[in-house]
Amino acid sequence: MVLQFKFKYLSSDKTLAKFLHNTVKDFDCDFKILQDLDYVYLFLEANEQTVEAFSNALSTNLPMSLYYYELSVDVVKRMPSNETMDLTQDKLISFSPATLKEVEDINSKDYYNAFKSYKVSDGFVKDAVFVFDGVEEKSSKALFEKIAKLIDEDKKIKIKTLSGEFVFSKLKNLDESDELLATNLMKLSSLVVENKTDVVALASIEKPKVEFKVNEIYKVKNNISKTHVDIRYANDLILFLLSKELQDYNIDFLDVQNNDTQFDYFLDVKEENQREDFLDIPKVKCFEDKKIFIESNSYPKNLDLIYNKFEEKNKSQFMTVLAENNIFDKSIVNFYMSTKHDDGLSFYSDKFDGFVDIVKPFYFPRSIEELFEQLQKDEVGKRLVQNYKEKFSDIYEEAINSDISNINIKSFYSYWKIAKIVLGFKNDILTNAGECLLEKGPRVDYKLSLHEKMYEREFDFVRLIKSAMSFKLAGVEEETISLGYIESLAHFIASEVDDIHSAHEVDGVSLCGDMFTYDIFTKLVEKSITKNFKLYYNREFVIQK
Repeated sequence: MVLQFKFKYLSSDKTLAKFLHNTVKDFDCDFKILQDLDYVYLFLEANEQTVEAFSNALSTNLPMSLYYYELSVDVVKRMPSNETMDLTQDKLISFSPATLKEVEDINSKDYYNAFKSYKVSDGFVKDAVFVFDGVEEKSSKALFEKIAKLIDEDKKIKIKTLSGEFVFSKLKNLDESDELLATNLMKLSSLVVENKTDVVALASIEKPKVEFKVNEIYKVKNNISKTHVDIRYANDLILFLLSKELQDYNIDFLDVQNNDTQFDYFLDVKEENQREDFLDIPKVKCFEDKKIFIESNSYPKNLDLIYNKFEEKNKSQFMTVLAENNIFDKSIVNFYMSTKHDDGLSFYSDKFDGFVDIVKPFYFPRSIEELFEQLQKDEVGKRLVQNYKEKFSDIYEEAINSDISNINIKSFYSYWKIAKIVLGFKNDILTNAGECLLEKGPRVDYKLSLHEKMYEREFDFVRLIKSAMSFKLAGVEEETISLGYIESLAHFIASEVDDIHSAHEVDGVSLCGDMFTYDIFTKLVEKSITKNFKLYYNREFVIQK
């Protein structure tokens, strides 16, 4: 019997394949492991008893991964003719389930051995000892008990980890913390609003940072103003074993600071061969059906070469999406939308032999006064501004006197910054939209001028402001107008895709730039684009470099 195990695995790394190899090689069977763009295949030829034993071992040894999505198993006629893939890889990985079994088993020779190495990874140091407070010590439960007690006594401990040196201490004031280490995932909900996807990501083999929303009960109880915080889980055995001991003191979170922070004690690692590389700590944004990398050094480095081929960041990012998804033979519309760089709307097709911009660079007024002059170029605009000035005189005067010279990024996000000033909003549009209790907002105008050539069309910024001013005059609340700004931009994107498709037959849509790390915006865009178009994101590369 030949079984095909088909793993959906959205990464070019060989971590999953190495875990599969390390598990299957201990069984009396023939096997081959192959990998293509989206899948890793394990072909296994064995009797029924061996297959059952292997399946049980696999369920125990296979770790969760950010890149692993689903598994299917089928009977096939024969083994493929291809040779098993090369498993050589430099990438470091975190501890595995099999490793944890050894270090947590009191009868194991590796009980509380923070330097326990697993065959799949070369990440863990060998022939090493700890140096604590100037004294060499072996890895032991007593050592970690001592460090946990010191942390409970409010001491700051600098620790050399696989990802570098950090200073860890008991969490005291969340407003002063940028990053936390969760020592007990079961207690996440005591501090933040959790969901299953984020928790699974924290515990995956990649051990990323994830941004969580602080729950309201914690904020009120502890008089905290911070709304979001980055949290990660132990990504090496040193932090894992320390976390186990901290649970005896009900310490569920540690504050994490850079190694230049003052500290009381240093847990150093003395190695025979000093490591030059470090275990990456990526930062991810989790959605129901995908993970987006916000920060990472773990992607294939050839993507940097591809990214650097263009000076315009939107086209550089678009190139990485095309490369990662292997879609250079497709016709793809790209929307690069950013809070930090110029937006870019472009179309790629091998028929054009490259990129075509689908809109001219955005126009921005030099001042709010210039904007109001643009608004009053027709009679309708004059009446609108006059009514606005009479009803919201304080907002009008404050807007006229506002300096917008520092808003120099040509993006929709910058348009929203100007709209916030003109409309006198207390919060920015993204924040407002997230707090809106309604499901739909008013239709704000996102319009392009008509032109037979796509790249000659201009975005009508004046109408974007004018329509929102009308809603404010009608008494619509700022949260509702803000939702309208975001929802209408999503509809604009979908409309552009449809229009371009009608003329050039679009195969898919690329979405990149950090605007797509905001749940509310991304969900509205995906909902607005029809199901006929496949959506592409970066797979391993960061969504905005």
